[in-house]
Amino acid sequence: MTSKKVLIMDKYGPDFGRIAKALRPFGLALMWTESLKEGLDLLAQARPALLLAGQNLEGLADPTDLLGVIQAKRLPTQMVVIGQEPDFDRAMDWVAEGVFAVLRSPVQVGRLRRLAGRILDNLGLFETMIQAEAKGQEPGDLLIYKSLAGHTDVGPLLEAICDTAMGLTGADRVEAFTGPGAPQGSHMSVSRGDLRPSEGHGKTIDFRWMGSHLASVRLIFAQKVAADGLRQSSLDELSFAGALFLGQAFRLEEALMMASRDPLTGLANRRVFLDAINREYCLAKRHASPLSLLTLDLDHFKNVNDTFGHQTGDEVLKWVSGVIMEVVRQGDLPARIGGEEFSVILPRTSLDQAAILAQRLKDALAATPLPGRCPELAKPTVSQGLACIEHFLVNSPQDLIYCSDQAMYLAKREGRDTVRLATDLAGKNFFQDAQYVFQ
Repeated sequence: MTSKKVLIMDKYGPDFGRIAKALRPFGLALMWTESLKEGLDLLAQARPALLLAGQNLEGLADPTDLLGVIQAKRLPTQMVVIGQEPDFDRAMDWVAEGVFAVLRSPVQVGRLRRLAGRILDNLGLFETMIQAEAKGQEPGDLLIYKSLAGHTDVGPLLEAICDTAMGLTGADRVEAFTGPGAPQGSHMSVSRGDLRPSEGHGKTIDFRWMGSHLASVRLIFAQKVAADGLRQSSLDELSFAGALFLGQAFRLEEALMMASRDPLTGLANRRVFLDAINREYCLAKRHASPLSLLTLDLDHFKNVNDTFGHQTGDEVLKWVSGVIMEVVRQGDLPARIGGEEFSVILPRTSLDQAAILAQRLKDALAATPLPGRCPELAKPTVSQGLACIEHFLVNSPQDLIYCSDQAMYLAKREGRDTVRLATDLAGKNFFQDAQYVFQ
């Protein structure tokens, strides 16, 4: 079975998200460390298929020093060096020594994906040779790693930890739950077995990584003698492996969150919004279903920043975002697409239905108090614009965005704190810009 792990030994930075995106189709579990010592331990224990090493990793005199470790331990690991400005001659020397490839940072997703495919194909021959020499069964700790490798999502990984713990210990019930070190929004629990916790004898294993308590597993046995007879070495190995892969899963989750969410408000960012509007537009056209878009902008927001400061302005933006999240329905996608501008994609929603939601949002903003941290200021209002794909000028997702945006500016011109529809634009000097829509 091909190793399903990748070890990254480098400073955490923008390459992490690109690496995760490149390797996701292969179902590889990513491990990451900034420490050379910790990286060497992980290299020996996890036996990854791929090692991505930073050229300037602290404590590493030359990347080829890692090749000596790989060769001495006969690891099934190919090594790729990543550098900010790798020198061509040095790169050729590294490849001559046995480095698989040298990549420039920021990493190109397509190139790394092609390299990973070739590396995994080549590992088949290596594994055949190793298995021909193997005697007896694999040790239990290797089975633990194999059972957990490949899970990059926290939920499936916790389930795999439960299954592995139950098979390893013979427990009648296993409960796994995230700890205080889990990122915000990642807290969950899973369980296996029918025995009620109050009827058994339990033992808890904590999963800690880099000073954080990531999760815990509760083993419950019907008989006390079974709980007392557990092999501590197996539990320690399970704790190490579980913490290793949980740490990676949480880091990947955080990286993906950073790439898709506005850091101030937690709403989807502009990139996610544009991807979603293209996807929803195609689905609506394919299934002949309605689709509406709501665009809203805070009125006189510049005055808030100029008078009370940007910190207060940030509090107001978070307040608006919170109200939007309370009003929108499951399946709607709210996003922050500019400084004080927001959009909400409304799938399977007609223009009349969207207008009802926009009015509910207007009422909710009027009824919701500002945060106590805000100084005494008049509660901001919003101007809202609505468009739907049934409008005769909407022939693409970009047209839908444009019409919704123009309706919002019409609301600005006609007094603010109101809702205007794209159908209101006729006769409002809108068609002088119609050539934009058809570009």
